[in-house]
Amino acid sequence: MTNEHTNLIIGSLLHDIGKIIFRAGERKNHSESGYEYLKNELGFGESADTKTVLDCVLYHHSALIKNAKIADDSMAYITYIADNIASASDRREASEPEPGFDARLPLESIFNHFKKNNHKHYYAPAMLGRDESINYPSDEKKPFTQEQYDKIKLQMTDALKRGITWDFHYINSLLEILESAAAYIPSSTSKKEVADISLYDHSKLTAAISSCIYMYLQSTGEHNYKECLFKNAEEFYKRDAFLLFSADISGIQNFIYTVQGEGALKMLRAKSFYLEIFMENMIDELFEKIGVSRANLLYCGGGHMYALLPNTAETIEKINNMHRSVNKWLRGRFNISLYVSFGYEPCSKLTLHNEPSGSYKALYSAVSKKISEDKSHRYSAEDIIELNSQKVISGERECRICKAIGPVDEDGLCTICASIKNFDILNKDFFTIVSEELAGSIPVMEGRWLVADSEKELRTRIGNQDSSFIRAFSKNAFYSGQDIASKLWVGDYTISGASMNDFAKAAEGIDRVAVLRLDVDNLGQAFVAGFDDEANDNRYVTLSRTATFSRQMSIFFKYHINHILKNPQHDNFANKNKSGEGRNVSIVYSGGDDVFLVGAWNDVIDAALDINDSFEKFSRGSLTISGGIGLYSAGYPIHVMADEVGKLEDFSKELEGKNAVTLFYDSYKNKNDTGKNEKNQNDSKKTDTSGRYDWKTFADKVIGEKYNELRVFFESNQDRGKSFLYRLLELLRGRSEKINFARYVYLLARMEPAKEASPQEKEDYRAFTEKMYNWMKDEEDCRQLITAIYLYAYHTRQEEKDNAGRI
Repeated sequence: MTNEHTNLIIGSLLHDIGKIIFRAGERKNHSESGYEYLKNELGFGESADTKTVLDCVLYHHSALIKNAKIADDSMAYITYIADNIASASDRREASEPEPGFDARLPLESIFNHFKKNNHKHYYAPAMLGRDESINYPSDEKKPFTQEQYDKIKLQMTDALKRGITWDFHYINSLLEILESAAAYIPSSTSKKEVADISLYDHSKLTAAISSCIYMYLQSTGEHNYKECLFKNAEEFYKRDAFLLFSADISGIQNFIYTVQGEGALKMLRAKSFYLEIFMENMIDELFEKIGVSRANLLYCGGGHMYALLPNTAETIEKINNMHRSVNKWLRGRFNISLYVSFGYEPCSKLTLHNEPSGSYKALYSAVSKKISEDKSHRYSAEDIIELNSQKVISGERECRICKAIGPVDEDGLCTICASIKNFDILNKDFFTIVSEELAGSIPVMEGRWLVADSEKELRTRIGNQDSSFIRAFSKNAFYSGQDIASKLWVGDYTISGASMNDFAKAAEGIDRVAVLRLDVDNLGQAFVAGFDDEANDNRYVTLSRTATFSRQMSIFFKYHINHILKNPQHDNFANKNKSGEGRNVSIVYSGGDDVFLVGAWNDVIDAALDINDSFEKFSRGSLTISGGIGLYSAGYPIHVMADEVGKLEDFSKELEGKNAVTLFYDSYKNKNDTGKNEKNQNDSKKTDTSGRYDWKTFADKVIGEKYNELRVFFESNQDRGKSFLYRLLELLRGRSEKINFARYVYLLARMEPAKEASPQEKEDYRAFTEKMYNWMKDEEDCRQLITAIYLYAYHTRQEEKDNAGRI
């Protein structure tokens, strides 16, 4: 990356910094405020490098640039048009526009116009990462104050002075500082526009577009930017200057969930994190080769990413080279277990703005098609010959986890899996990429290894000018420094040192663990077409909204989930949880749009309800999630748990409208096996006992109504043994047989209190049996009651398990 290109990116990232200064009390226009701020408070002088940055900030609007005495090849012209492209993508007139500006306007939720919404929800003024609590959008429109802007300005200035050197090594650190400061500041405060794009997202997109345009025009040999971008902007808008690029990892499930035996939980978590770091590092390696920054990354999560890149022959060549080299390395390390598919499609400013209507969606569809084609044609003839020609050297064996052929240790693990097993994710704050193999390091691509560092270890590494240092990622906190590639939001909540046995022992009632898997319903469709609305001519279908939506998804599933698990809300089963006590669970993976966690069975169920409630508040009901929960003995193979609960998750998504959760693998299995053979013909006469419900029904009806009714009644009637409850359960399951209804009524009658019982006891009995009678009569109520009885039985230490250890 040349100095000129570096200064263009810096200038584009800072082009609107004057908005913070203006809103903090400076009375000049924001272009002049930003210019003066950089000169007077950050010490920008008149060198060629700093003048480039200052020109980009001062002249990014037509009113000033049209009379500016700057060279025809000034970078300011690129920032000017990039700002116009990003602004045109951001700014959409509100349905009820008002005249004028209001510097106090808060940021609107990105979900206000998602899926044909027309909401008015706002974020409270804040800085991202300064407070672990979740800034949920609400109906309350809390205005920014001048004092709040002044505080943000002071903290941002301190970070810029202490943590930034103005060269390409610090561009990603500048992004981090801007995200922390401006993630909840609206880019536009025009009262006639929708203010749902943050100043950070706008500045980042402007820098990405600037970088693409600069490299595109370098490739075409055009250097009169005034002529090309200012005088003839409309013609430039038609040119395919950009590439929408995507990459996707195949084989994630099989790679992660092959873990067995002692330490399986830690290994699962480590393997999930390994793939995340693999993808993040691959992105940085590709961007470095192309010559762009992380401003160009639109989304990364769940083994998938999107980026906006320059449409040049050199970029395409480097994309193709990376595709070949990374997959060759994966074949050498993991055989055919993992593969990274690439896809890209040229596009113009018009396409990014959905002009003509439908072109933006078609762009993503074209890229998706190329990813699918790459997946279906993974290996060339040369690759297949190479795979078939691999020689097995004496003493080499198949790794029991990743299945790669090679040297293995006494535990049957290859070098990578042995290193992953011992990798410290939870206790280190930095993950560093180095160019030579070190003790405990893990290879992540050809010539690159991963090590975990504390802050002190990283400072020592950089301070000693370690020649092997390439870049570092920070975890869940904003840091700035030389080649700090990015802050990674990491869902890393766990109970330190907890094993599956520990979770089982910590459970309320029965000593069992549970596994939860869930993800967002129809996210792929939402990503591509979430802002479609023909009623308003699809005015909100823009790149800036897609990028903002993607960032919000990552923040929720990678960062906010830690807060959700640390601060329990539901307490349906645990009587001993104290205020401030976190869940007895551990995140195996959380990112992109899905979650996998394990823990004490009662905490897992309540955690699932917490996550669903929080996500509903976060998206204001615009998106839903579906999941599965299975209960197991601690020794049951975790890879089988993962597979079975994955089937429960899929079963939930088959419910009309999705937005559901399914409990208990066996009830699901029996539901799907019914009628397949003669033995199950008798089962088909029994009541449907599959524990699949929409979230509201599960929370309100199964737990809130029926489970709590059982708990209250039986806790006040200790003389009723659990065998009595099981007889009720068996009759409920055989509800379709008329005789069982009569037996059920008789059994309830036997519960009648003695004559000498208190009036309250008699009234409690009457109310309880009336509800139980009515619930038996209704098929859906009966199904819910069966699930509630199971849950109550588990909570009171009664168990039913098959020989495999399932519940």
